[in-house]
Amino acid sequence: MQRQNKNQESLLRGESGEAIRRLAGSGDAQQLVAMLRSKGGVQQAAQAAAKGDASQLMEMMNQLMSTPEGAQLVERISRQAKESGLT
Repeated sequence: MQRQNKNQESLLRGESGEAIRRLAGSGDAQQLVAMLRSKGGVQQAAQAAAKGDASQLMEMMNQLMSTPEGAQLVERISRQAKESGLT
């Protein structure tokens, strides 16, 4: 677990970290979080993902992306990440 925390900390330093913070603070990212929270279970899924089991989080994302609004939102965030050099 300590190694994972160190990896996360190093990821948030420098230009990449700034790009991640900007993306996470964007209106699209906030809307994504709100949509996921409205479905319930986000906290539990995030905790499981932090422990290495991302299946719950992936299922939530798949459900979200099966809607036109969710798919468009994820596409915009993906485009923003590419433009920021994160992918």
